[in-house]
Amino acid sequence: MMTEKVSLPENAAHFPQAVAAWGQSELDAMLACLADPEKPAIEVDDAARREQLMELARVHGVDSIVWRKFGGGLGTAGDQEMLHRIGQAMLLNRLRLEIDAAFAAGGVQASVVKGPVFAAKLYGVRGDRLYTDIDLMVKPGALERANAVMRQLGYVREDGGEGLRRSLEYKFAHPDYRHVLIELHGDMVHYPLLRRRAAFGRDELLRVGDGDAEAAGALLATAIVHATLGHKFERLSMLVDVLQAVRHLPREDYRRFAYTLCAMRLGLECAVCLAVTARLFHDPASAELEKLFHAGLKERFGKMLITPRTLIAAQGEAARASWLRRKSFRLVQYLP
Repeated sequence: MMTEKVSLPENAAHFPQAVAAWGQSELDAMLACLADPEKPAIEVDDAARREQLMELARVHGVDSIVWRKFGGGLGTAGDQEMLHRIGQAMLLNRLRLEIDAAFAAGGVQASVVKGPVFAAKLYGVRGDRLYTDIDLMVKPGALERANAVMRQLGYVREDGGEGLRRSLEYKFAHPDYRHVLIELHGDMVHYPLLRRRAAFGRDELLRVGDGDAEAAGALLATAIVHATLGHKFERLSMLVDVLQAVRHLPREDYRRFAYTLCAMRLGLECAVCLAVTARLFHDPASAELEKLFHAGLKERFGKMLITPRTLIAAQGEAARASWLRRKSFRLVQYLP
């Protein structure tokens, strides 16, 4: 059950009192507030606490947002690293255009998912959503042809093992830029056992978006599947994507979105993911949308396991306890 809504004060001196009412630790609440792209920055005068928050933000993949809020680009710590990552994203965008053209010439239909699409469509400041690879969704039947096009472009397969064929995921490195990674996905649900219950490939992506892979519903579904089935709530950045996608989904589309995702057997993932997003960021829209999903006992158990503390602790000192909770939820997901 969600705790009572408490607005975070602009005056940082009153932050601990707001956190106590919110029901979270001060550090967790401060990180969630800083990670929300649309919340104003909070003042953190203590240098050690700022460093602690930046490090936690880094391992959770939200350091670009926190860096900006801490005055990034004005001689702050981490400027060089962040500028390097921005440059890497720009390089990936250029390479993406080359791959798009080659796929079109080779008759391969693909949709870019996550990184650059999220940055362009969901974030007011593109630099808030940096990325280190390009993910392309291709129908399973076209993966062999897509692999051939990537080889023609000079990309090198990172791993040709049977494991990748089972997961319907192929990784390619650029011949000249070894830090550049291109991933082809036949399905964002990489585990064959999980795909017996729910799949999310290009057909499902277009179905949610009513034919548009970059529609708000398609972006939200992608973010939820990425956090819950592609991974196990491992980083805060995944929930920031969900938060931003909810904000871009028109309220009149809520019921259609819920109906479609439940028909795809993804109601459990939506319910648990939206619930923890609502609690983490104190977001009423996520809470409203979550109420449209009902997955019975599995949902209730999932919400007990996946809490704000579970998620933030995944990259913290209590990582083992968090892993046990997240692994337990994965076992629930295997149930029919």
